[in-house]
Amino acid sequence: MSRSIFLIIPFLVCIASGCNPARKKSAGPAVAGRKQEVTYAKGFMITDYKDYRQVTVTDPWQQSGGMSFDYYLVDQDKEIPDEVKGKQVIKTPVSRVICLSTSHIGFLGALHETGSLIALSGSGFVSDPDVQKGVALKKVVDVGYDQGINYELILSLKPDLIMAYGVGGEVTGFINKLRDLGLNVILNGEYLEDSPLAKAEWIKFTGAFFNKEQEAADYFSFIEKNYNQIRQKAVSVQHHPVVLTGLPYKDAWWMAGGKSNVATLIHDAGAEFLWHENTSREAFVVSLEEVVIRSAKADFWINCGTVNTLGELIGTDSRFSSFSPVKKKAIFNNNFKMSPGGGNDYWERGVVRPDLILADLVKIFHPECDSDKIYNFYKRIQ
Repeated sequence: MSRSIFLIIPFLVCIASGCNPARKKSAGPAVAGRKQEVTYAKGFMITDYKDYRQVTVTDPWQQSGGMSFDYYLVDQDKEIPDEVKGKQVIKTPVSRVICLSTSHIGFLGALHETGSLIALSGSGFVSDPDVQKGVALKKVVDVGYDQGINYELILSLKPDLIMAYGVGGEVTGFINKLRDLGLNVILNGEYLEDSPLAKAEWIKFTGAFFNKEQEAADYFSFIEKNYNQIRQKAVSVQHHPVVLTGLPYKDAWWMAGGKSNVATLIHDAGAEFLWHENTSREAFVVSLEEVVIRSAKADFWINCGTVNTLGELIGTDSRFSSFSPVKKKAIFNNNFKMSPGGGNDYWERGVVRPDLILADLVKIFHPECDSDKIYNFYKRIQ
């Protein structure tokens, strides 16, 4: 299922919401057992051996209880080493890929590999123009999602790789069924990382399957440097505005955790998340009454669902008209770039460009640091 379908809905934000440079990979044979450098991400590791690379994904879904999955990458022109025979071996570089989350497309785009995409889940929720064109030309097909996954179609496409994600342990049944069909399926757990740079670092994970470790490392180094430079702009600010996020859904307000990705972005942009004292990285339910009370302290309101106008926002609940950010018209939503089908660039390209998201937030919270009013992912709600 395309995670964009979840992520644009506030109540499922929980599924969303001085560094060392990346090590240069040797042009010669990999040193046995040498781990590639992963600085921020906690959910994967890559180990180089002489004739193959081992990619390990740990705890790939919430409360997965120490589960891990190993993938063994062997170059297309090499024989499979005896020590990995019988394990999940993937010949690389892959060239026919299926993505079951639109956020994975952001990684392909950063590596210039969207041409490798042959199918996905939720084609209507794609924002990448090249992928949209592929869908229109039927070069990229929709394989369905959840209980509607079309296994026969997937098998007929003969993919080299299926990139999936897990929300819960039931994903193992799905994975086993695909593997029983002789298909290579891997789990990408970037959405579980609790910092923007950690999420973006999964480009190294993706790059490994295309034999683009160096390109991925260089790309991430650029993002990391840019992110930290932008963060420095907000270090010396005297005023730290208070920020409210989200929007209720069916009388439940799923608030981002105080240690979540969005809370980190707000902090790094020189502001204070309204629930900053919360210690969870996952979203939690807050009563609308509590939000009404706390909103009196808020200076800004961001990431407010799919609303495009102030009228739409107040139409959701008339009490919002009393919120301080509403009175100040200090509301900014992360849906500046949307596809006709509802795809949001924030949940796709934004995964690999947290530096641009941070740049937007600094402009919003601290125009004295950056007066440029051109945004990448945000727009003012009026």
